[in-house]
Amino acid sequence: MPAGDSAGIGGWLKHSFIDFPATVSTVLFFRGCNLRCPYCHNPLLVNGTAGPIAFDEVVSYLERRRGIIDGAVLSGGEPTLHREMLPFVADRIRSLGLKIKLDTNGLLPGMIDNLSPDYLALDLKTLPSRYGELGWRGGADCEAAILRSLSIVRSMGRNAEVRITMAAPFIREIEIEAFMTMLQGVRVVYMQPFRVSGELLDPKFADRGYMAPETIRRFRDRLAVAVERCEVRGME
Repeated sequence: MPAGDSAGIGGWLKHSFIDFPATVSTVLFFRGCNLRCPYCHNPLLVNGTAGPIAFDEVVSYLERRRGIIDGAVLSGGEPTLHREMLPFVADRIRSLGLKIKLDTNGLLPGMIDNLSPDYLALDLKTLPSRYGELGWRGGADCEAAILRSLSIVRSMGRNAEVRITMAAPFIREIEIEAFMTMLQGVRVVYMQPFRVSGELLDPKFADRGYMAPETIRRFRDRLAVAVERCEVRGME
């Protein structure tokens, strides 16, 4: 695939100090997604209308910043949908001596295996049985895919994390109790409070997703029993 092929990249954050642990990174956002989470704050990426960003421009930027930028985050949307372009992008970035972090919903675990990221962030949305509410059309394959992706997270130890968006309709007591079994052996779990910081994929969800801080803390304390570390990000 030629380096100028930009069909999959819809957005680019040139440098970040927070998206890749202990790594100054550049962040590439891939277009398209196999879910339709109503609280998604990247609707243009999900709908495939963002960008495009020319990858050769990204490579040129990274070449000029050797020794300053240490890694690249491949995010979305859902980057693993791009079966040809994602490995091409990762290989080209690695050829510059940079590490790779992958942000994914874990529904295509084979792509995680193929990419072998240096760091993995897996977004767990709700119980696998409820992914149909988020637009998943893969049927029962959802649970097998997520469990396989969680096994990869476990195998990577502290070089992987699970993230849970604390959106009230999708995270309840029953989900937390199930997660306690699903996430055993996972080193790091981050809970992210739902908040409206821009346009949502479903604007009507703005009034439905709020979860009280005390509830989030209670869920954190419960899940912390099953994992090595469970923290809340972005909540005062």
